[in-house]
Amino acid sequence: MSEEPLELLSLPGHAGRTLARSALTDAVEHADPDGVWIPDASPEPRAYAAVRDAGSVPVVHPQLGRTGEQTVRHARADGELTRVDADRAPALDVLTVQSPAMLDGLAGSFETGARTAATDRTFLVVPGLGVETDATTLSAVLTAGDELTRLQRATETPLTVLAGELPAGYRHDWMLDGVTVPVYGCGPPSGYGETPTFATLRCTAAGTVAPTPMRGDQFGLRALAGIGATTATRLRERGIDARGEVRETPVRELADVSGVSRANAERMHAHAEVLQSGTPLRLSNETLPVTRDERPPVCLDIETDGLSPTVIWQLGVYDPHDDSYQSFIERETPDEPGRIIEAFLDWFLATHADRTVLTWNGYRFDYPELERFIDKHAPHYADAWADVWTYDLYKWAVRDGNALLPGRTNKLDDVASRVGFDGADTGLTGAQTAAAYQQFMRTGDPSLLDWERHERYCEDDCRALWRVYAAIRDADRRATTDTVTDTGGTQAGLGDF
Repeated sequence: MSEEPLELLSLPGHAGRTLARSALTDAVEHADPDGVWIPDASPEPRAYAAVRDAGSVPVVHPQLGRTGEQTVRHARADGELTRVDADRAPALDVLTVQSPAMLDGLAGSFETGARTAATDRTFLVVPGLGVETDATTLSAVLTAGDELTRLQRATETPLTVLAGELPAGYRHDWMLDGVTVPVYGCGPPSGYGETPTFATLRCTAAGTVAPTPMRGDQFGLRALAGIGATTATRLRERGIDARGEVRETPVRELADVSGVSRANAERMHAHAEVLQSGTPLRLSNETLPVTRDERPPVCLDIETDGLSPTVIWQLGVYDPHDDSYQSFIERETPDEPGRIIEAFLDWFLATHADRTVLTWNGYRFDYPELERFIDKHAPHYADAWADVWTYDLYKWAVRDGNALLPGRTNKLDDVASRVGFDGADTGLTGAQTAAAYQQFMRTGDPSLLDWERHERYCEDDCRALWRVYAAIRDADRRATTDTVTDTGGTQAGLGDF
């Protein structure tokens, strides 16, 4: 299965209709997908037109299809995603139907040989597919489960389903009459209120789907610090519709916009430069997390079975001093969580106790959970761990306001990629690693996990953290003051402290 993953942008009609054109164009350019899917069950002609106007990639929304086009098929040809005929046999393809009602007919076309299956994997996008609750048994039921069972048997090639009524981030292996069908959500990610949301979906020949949720306010003008919905509207009324135009506008003119203070104008102007350049900007004289000697901090990451963990099943430590990586993974007895904690502390306290430890958002998760597990499973090491110098780079840069970062979000992988970090491309997310380990815990079958892949994911996070630290360390330390000429022009530099 050597086929390159497919990058799909699942963009609901609400986002396509409500985002400003500059924000929509920005989102498509940022995602750089093979194609854009509008997963709504009802026709969204305005969203379809807006997305087609915003980019040059294929836009798939069969709800607008004519008779006979209830099902469309796409695969990569000559490096680009394109519609392909039913008798083709690509390694990886994407079938999109108008609704679950099309599934029986689709299965029949495979059974009769009218359609040829992909050789490695088929991804099936089904708007309107979701999960219902049986009121009698109080159990969850996948809608169109019988039809999907028939379809999986008819194709023979492994099938992964993308359900339009389930949020991106949902994932469950459904056992349907002896057939396993992995189902992922491709609807809008939940939890952001009225803000339009969407997601990129990285689909691999192995059948995995790695979602990256995104919000509408991360694109266009609202991607800049200090610009909310009202300020974005007022800037557009002044003819400032894109980040580049903010960067070209003198701070004094930005500060003339109603409701925009001088400090806010300086911040949004500086952030426009940071996003353009891909280089962090330090905003204060605050020193980076300090170390006890000349050696740099070691970078720590943990993996758990969820946000309320019963086990820390992987700990990784990257030491940039000698470019070494050490991992601790519980592959055998997840019901004995103390084993890996003690093994980690045996090694760390013996060899690195005098080193500073660095995490990303660790004060919110990694450190409290690690301390909780130490107190419970290795209390004899609690005092020694408490003496270790620990810092959170995310807190220093973002929460404490000491730096502007060049990522579209402040997630580690987003920031790291913008400062030049090229990771192992595991296709995993934190939620997926937790779900995979939960499955191992339920079944006791270690063959269910690709252990090396999960280890690379943790190592990637540790190395990415160091790359971000180094980029901030080497960044200019500047005050956010107006150095744009009275007539505009690119930023010549912000006044140094």
